[in-house]
This record gives sequence, C-alpha cells and structure tokens, in this order.
Amino acid sequence: MKQSCSISALCLALCLSFSSLNAQNRISGTLLDSQGEPVAAANVLLLTANDSSLIFSMLSGEHGEFLFNDFPAGRYLLGFYMIGFEKSYSIPFDIGLTTSEFKLGNVVMQESSSLLEEVSVVAKRPFLEQKIDRTVINVANTITNAGGTALQVLQRSPGVQVNALSKTISLAGKQGVVLMINGKISRLPADAVVDLLSGMNSDNIDHIELIHTPPANFEAEGNAGIINIVLKTNDNQGLSGGYSANAGYGFGPKYGGSGYLNFRRKKMNWYAGYEHMFNLNPQVFTNYRGVQQNNQFLETETYSDRPHTPFTSQNARLGADFQLSPKTVVGVLGTFFDSDWYMEAVNHVRYATNGQTTGQLKMPNIETNHNRSFSTNVNLLHQFGKSQSLNLDLDYVDYKINNPSEYDVRDVDAQGAENSLYKLRIDKKTPIQVGVAKADYTTNIGEKGKLETGVKLTLLRFENDVQVDSLPALQQEWVVLPDFTSLFTLKEEVAGAYMSYSTKFGEKIDFKAGLRYEYTSSNLGSVEMPNVVDRQYGSWFPSVFLSHRISEKQQLNLSYSRRISRPQIRRLAPWLIFSDPTTFEGGNPALQPSFNNSINLQYSINSWNVGLSYSIENQPMRSFPNVDRVKNRQFNSYLNFDLETVLSANVYKTFQPVTWWNVSANGYVNHVQLDFTNEGKSLQIESLNYGFGLNNSFKLPKKFALEITGNYDAPSYWGLAKWRATGSLNIALEKNMGDKWGKIRLAATDLFLSSNWFGTADQPEIQLLVESSYQMAERTFMLSWTNTFGNKKLKSARNRQTGAAEEMRRL
Repeated sequence: MKQSCSISALCLALCLSFSSLNAQNRISGTLLDSQGEPVAAANVLLLTANDSSLIFSMLSGEHGEFLFNDFPAGRYLLGFYMIGFEKSYSIPFDIGLTTSEFKLGNVVMQESSSLLEEVSVVAKRPFLEQKIDRTVINVANTITNAGGTALQVLQRSPGVQVNALSKTISLAGKQGVVLMINGKISRLPADAVVDLLSGMNSDNIDHIELIHTPPANFEAEGNAGIINIVLKTNDNQGLSGGYSANAGYGFGPKYGGSGYLNFRRKKMNWYAGYEHMFNLNPQVFTNYRGVQQNNQFLETETYSDRPHTPFTSQNARLGADFQLSPKTVVGVLGTFFDSDWYMEAVNHVRYATNGQTTGQLKMPNIETNHNRSFSTNVNLLHQFGKSQSLNLDLDYVDYKINNPSEYDVRDVDAQGAENSLYKLRIDKKTPIQVGVAKADYTTNIGEKGKLETGVKLTLLRFENDVQVDSLPALQQEWVVLPDFTSLFTLKEEVAGAYMSYSTKFGEKIDFKAGLRYEYTSSNLGSVEMPNVVDRQYGSWFPSVFLSHRISEKQQLNLSYSRRISRPQIRRLAPWLIFSDPTTFEGGNPALQPSFNNSINLQYSINSWNVGLSYSIENQPMRSFPNVDRVKNRQFNSYLNFDLETVLSANVYKTFQPVTWWNVSANGYVNHVQLDFTNEGKSLQIESLNYGFGLNNSFKLPKKFALEITGNYDAPSYWGLAKWRATGSLNIALEKNMGDKWGKIRLAATDLFLSSNWFGTADQPEIQLLVESSYQMAERTFMLSWTNTFGNKKLKSARNRQTGAAEEMRRL
C-alpha cells in the first residue's frame, strides 16, 4: 500500500509538468557567402536577447536555408557560426507579441581572415534526442545523474527495464540487449555487463545510444537491439582532460571518482581513463511458494535480510592512435575491469501446512562475487582514396569469475532455540577467453551508392568449475557432494560475413539494404558427460532501411531486421545458488538460441517523434520457477518458451514553456503475448505495459540550474511473473563555478522509494504460485564535483585528419 501511494504521488508530480504548450512562432532566412553562394551546414543559434542564452540550434540546409518554429514569444537574436567564416549576429527582434513570423531574408557571412580559435556559445543538447535509427540519451547534460551509475541512467531511460537480480536488460519490451562501449561490442558475459554498468560512473559518460534496429554491419546477436555507451573524450591539441569526485548516502555510504586524459600532438594521440566506485546498498529479498499436495496446502516463506553488501569496482582504459601516413591510422586500446561484491545475509525460512507452521530454519550465509577482466584491441584504418576504406580489428578478452559462498543451516524450534544441522560450501570459478578478428571494407558506387562488406570470426572458451561440500553437524571433515559438483567446458565459434548497399532516390529518399550470414558451432560438456550441447547451425540475417524526408520538418523512417539471441553463459552453464534448502537457482544446458524478426516505423515532425514497432521471437528464453510439487522444491532457471510477439508504440516531445524552462517528455505502450507449453498444456500470457518519463530543466540566475526528472513503468510481466509498477522522482541543483573550478551538483534520487520489485507468478492451470520481492531501492543524496583542464579551444579545421563528420555534429 505504501509503494502504491508513492507511485500515485509520483504520477501526479510528473503530470504537473504538462501545463504549458508553445505558440506556433516562426523565424526563417538563408545564409550566403560573399559570392552569393549558399552556406550549408552552418550553425544557426536562436538566443535570448537579454543574456544570449541558447534556446534552439540547427544546421543550415543544402541551400543555406534555416527555419525555427514552435517556441514561446519573446525578444531574441540569431547567431551564425561556420569554420572559415566570421561569427555574426542578427539585430534583436520581438516575436509573438504583434507578429508570429519574422523573415530575416538573406544573411551574408564574411570569410574569416584567420582560423576560428574559440566558440563562446555552446549548444546544450536535450536529455533525449531521437535520431533516424536510435534514441540518444545525453547523460552529460542532465544533473540528476551526477554521481550515479550507468545502470541507474538506463533504468530511467524510455522503454528500458533492468532486472538487477537476473542481470538482464530489456528494450522496448524485448529481452536480449548487446552492450557496446565507444562503438565496440563488450565481450563480457551478460551478467558481468550489468556489474560493469553498476560500477561505471555516469560522470564519465557523454551519451548513451539505444539502437533498436541495427544494420547488417553489426553482428546479429541481440534480439532487443544494441546499447552503445559513449565515454567523454577530447579532440583538442595538447594535453586536456577532466575529473570528478562524488560522495553520498542512501541506506549506506557511496563514494567514487573518475578522470580521463587526452594528449594530442600532430600525428599521435594518447588517451587514458580511470574510475573507482564504492556502494553499500542493504537489501531484502523474499520468496513465497504455495504447493497443493492432495488435501494439503504447503507453504514455504523465505525472508533474506542482507544488511552488509559492499560493492567496489574499478575501470581503467589506456589507448593511442598513430597516423602512419595521410591515409593510414593504427590504434591500440587496453581496458581493465574489476568488481568485488560481498554479502553477509541471514535467511529465515518458514514451512507451513494448511496454514499451521510445521518448521523453521535460520540460514546465515556469506557470498563473494569477484570479477576481473583484461581486454586488448588493435585496429587499423586505411583510406585507399576518397571513396574506399579498410578497417581491421583484433580483440582479446580474458575474464575471470570467482564466486564462493557458504551456508550454515540451523533448525529453529518453537522457543527460538537454534540447532545446527549442516553447513554448505560452494566454490565456483569460471575463467573465460574471447578472441575476435574482423575486417570491414567500404567503397562508393557512382555518385550516390555505397557498398559495405566485411567478415568476422569470434572464438569463445570457458570453464565452469563448481564444487559443493557439506559438513554435517558433529562431524569434522567436509564431504564432497558429487551430484552438485562438476567441471564443464564450453567451446564456441561464430563466423560471419555481411554485405550492404545504400543509395539515394532523388533528394529526399535514402535506402539501405544488407544481408548477413553467421555460422555457429557450440560444444558444452565434461569428462563424465561429454557433448551435453553439440550444435552446428547457420542462419541468414537480412535488414532493410528506408528514410523519406517529407519536408524540412518532417521525416518518415521504416526498417526491418532479423536477429539472434544465443544463450548467455550464466543461463547455460551448470551452477547453483541457494535461497533456502528447497529453493535454488541454476543454469540450463538445454537452452536453445532464439530468433527475432522486427519491423519499425518512425515519424517526426518539428519537435514531435512517434514510433511503432512489431516483433516476433521464436523460442524466447525467459525465466521460469520450476516447482516440484511432490518434493516441494523450486528451481529457478531459464527455459525456451514457444513464441513471443510485441507490438510497441512510443512518443517523444520537447518544448519550452518559457525561455528559462525546457521540458522533454516521452511515453511508450507495449502489448506483449507470450505462448508456452508446460506439463502438456498450451498456455498464453497477454499483457499491456506502458510508461512515461519527464525531464524538466530550469535555468536560474547566477549560473545556477535546477533539474526535476521522473519516470513511471506500469505493472508488467517478466517471464511468468507479473511485477508491480516502478518509477522514480529525482531532483538536482547545479552551480557552474566557471572554467577554472568546474561544476558542483547536489542530487536526490528515488525520493519515494518507488523502484523496488514485487512480483507474482500465479498460473492455476499448472498449479504454480510463487511470489517474490527484491527490495534494493534507496533514497540517495549525492554531492559531486566535475571539472576539465587543459586546452579548451576548438581545434583548427586543417588539423582534423579523421572524423570530420563527427566533429561537425559536435560543433
């Protein structure tokens, strides 16, 4: 009831932000050079006349044209910027008072006699940006994320759901997400990816891209799409960088820091980064199971109190790029990741028959999950000419998981006296090695065509070494339990090749089509049980993209792709975690890969963006609480269901009620249908999920800024369980202390403690009743400080040897 009231209050607080809309005011004009030729791709900024605050920005069109609309009445001026031209401003003007349209006509930009050295007005990107094929979350531009983690940013992002217990991420109602960092796929196991995101400081992130329909040049793994995390970098000459520090408190202390360096000199660029984080997050987990045995109703209740759960993580990266010639660049990159999670818990178990308590257990346990990885990358980019390029990449990842745990099982009598029954000791070690080699070639065909092709080989090896020992009461020696002890090895090879072609039909239609083929060979087994999994299969993965620019302010995008989701190592390998002596979790070696076909339609007009998608997934892998009613045991693992269809709609809108208040709003609706077979019965779960989010940014006097953000996710199914609504309301205040001292921020997150998970799997057809909760939410107060140093001036155009298009987009 308490969380329900909090959710209702959260919804009311968020809805109040929709109180204002914009007038349909318009400003238009055309940029020309001194020869009367149009100036394309120039920066045009709409500024307030009194203090030059940025309202909107855009790039001039192919013919130099620009158009602003959908903004409030006021007094404004325009700023014009372009490399090679002098910066200039229009005269101040009023709009919306006596007239709703201002036509500036032709604006002549004068060529600069010297190279542009500094830009004093910088466009602030909105929290969310909707691109043709992806949603961009500008983490660096929101102050409520200061001092938080990348995982927390994703939890507040539109259409993203994170299950911290199963360590899975879903996107637009679909599970099976692939993580990329700076455009390179993370080769870590899926559960390790969640640990990595939990330890990644959001102060070190520039933006996050949610790519729902990846093209053919991306490998086919990931049914839900790709999440690309782009870290902060600096492309200026000389030495530059940034650093941050944060400290806060929720139900436990939190602190951390990060920094990055960049040294660029002529044909050489060195860069490095490091971050450290500590988080103490007390937790409570519960599990209830009801089983009907003839005329008896058996109940098992587990309450796991986890007061001491310190988590420490480190991330480091060191890399360099060397320009061997005007056409060849070689790069090297090394990364290090270390996470150490420790838990001390006390588990209370109650057994009852027909409502009467029949027994109680107390089970203290400790667990450590220590993950460490080293990875290296060598890459080469060679330009054969203006229209041809070759990119080569070699990657190697060495990843080690050490996950020991101990349990002390004690009987508790009616008077509360404890009697030790036995102890369990589990030792689990999982070393993993991944090697990747790939080559990509690009060439232009004619004036408008572009051909891309490439090959890729991935080799994966891992061992899962599990030993379970028992120490019965009154005995001195540990005894190995052979039924739970095993050493399994997985060997997997994935070879892929792709080809894609893109072109333009006229000036307004872009087309891209691609085809990818992947061949997979997997073998999982042990000495005692060889070839538990022995699969060889090949698959084709087509993709098609069509974009139609209806007008300067309207665009329509259509895409289709087929993708695969292979079983994650955590879900496939044999392992065990005990919640109580009759409730445990483990892997399923019989898991099969799933295949997904999806189609997406996106329409944008002015500051509105509306999307619609439909997907069909065969053999989806979903969590399943398998209950043995005879022995009253519960085994949580992943199974292949029959079919899942998802129909999803989303909307995104930015507006400005007044010049000092910016709002971005988003919402989504998902209709999910899951078909599965259990105990010979065909069953179906149908659900309608929805959610929305708001980001309010207020510009205050004396370089202060205020931000209020919130999100709400309605009740939804995850596997067979239906989970209650979740959400968060967050507020932050920022003070800009200038270029020398940086920015200081105070943030309060999850004010209503509304992001706990409460779920129920109630399927009477198969006599399944399981209720679970994962209570990890905290009302956190965090103080953080960020600053940059070194050369902050804009690099001259003639020094930009590579990445010119990206530089233009940043400018």
